[in-house]
Amino acid sequence: MLWYRVGSRDEELGQTGTSHFLEHMLFKGTDRYAKGAIDLTTHLNGGINNAFTWLDFTAYYFSFASDRWQTALEIEASRMRDTTFAEEEFVSEKQVVEEELRIGLDGPWEALENEVWATAFRQHPYHSPTVGWLEDLESATGADMKTYYDRWYHPRNATLVIVGDFDTREALAKIKDMFGSIPPGPVVKPRNIVEPPQKGEKRVTVKKETPVERLLIGYHAPPVADPDNYALHVAAAILSTGKSSRLYKRLVDQDKSVTVASATHHDHPDPALFLVQAEVKPGFKLADVERAVYDEIDRLKRGDMSAAELEKAKRLIEADLVMSNEEPLQQAMLLGQYETIATGERVPEDSRGFRYLDTMLDRINAVTVESAARVARKYFTEDNRTVGYLVDQPNESPADGKESDGGG
Repeated sequence: MLWYRVGSRDEELGQTGTSHFLEHMLFKGTDRYAKGAIDLTTHLNGGINNAFTWLDFTAYYFSFASDRWQTALEIEASRMRDTTFAEEEFVSEKQVVEEELRIGLDGPWEALENEVWATAFRQHPYHSPTVGWLEDLESATGADMKTYYDRWYHPRNATLVIVGDFDTREALAKIKDMFGSIPPGPVVKPRNIVEPPQKGEKRVTVKKETPVERLLIGYHAPPVADPDNYALHVAAAILSTGKSSRLYKRLVDQDKSVTVASATHHDHPDPALFLVQAEVKPGFKLADVERAVYDEIDRLKRGDMSAAELEKAKRLIEADLVMSNEEPLQQAMLLGQYETIATGERVPEDSRGFRYLDTMLDRINAVTVESAARVARKYFTEDNRTVGYLVDQPNESPADGKESDGGG
């Protein structure tokens, strides 16, 4: 895997979606690999490849039999600095990316997620979706893409992860041979954009034709390695991991008001959102489901949890981490993700980068009922939340001269 420390959080105003668009372009050819050759070479060698972009990073991966993994290394070394950016490829791929965005907005969650994040973040670039805003994509140029590539795609801004059956000494020699002649690249000054504290609840309603209305609640939460971060991971497990979780028992079993409910807390280098979401069954009201969610969160804030429930949540987190380490590709993803996001002075020196994983479970296991309740009271407040409703609005008849815009 090759991880670049660039995602949608690094994009300038008016150029949202550039990181994701650039990910697409790196499959369109280099000075050594013509259009289609990267995928063909991968296929002929019995491997797989793909890539993904998120808020904080862009990552490319290959999986091969251990006797031919160096094929991936050759491809990555070529496209790190020698992607061609042919104009005709840019134009055709632009249509693909725009269509991907439109398809996403037609889905059940993306339109609501975009509005909640955009409402919760006023200044920080987490305001914008990873795929960007359509207007920015429509105005993007090949020159913009090349400038962005030249700024970010260098050894200085990348982490190479290799997991599997290989000889370390031979691998390092091959890496040096393939990448050693590539200049390290410019020093990019980190963007220090701090979201001001939220001073009151924010609410947003998205109107869209949908058979199932949806609820999304986002609470501002601390970044990776913050001392409070571990209790929030425990809270997410208590609320929604498994059929014995709080939200499942209350909303699915007892109230029978939702088809699914979940709480998620992902690690980010900057403060992000702790999310609670639910799909509401027809005949039930969003406001009632929202109140039930707050009932369960209030129990956490009061410390209404047994030691057994707390320990079960910790074991579930540990099991998820172990299962996420079973396959070489999964291991590469974990190592690369934390080497990319767990950086900076605020991360303890013994936990920076991939070594964050060495101490994470110890810090999770140190969470107590009292500390879990304290953290819940600190972050799960009315003033700190943004609430989004997705409500049904059937498409209006063309005879009315109107179209549903899918937004709100």
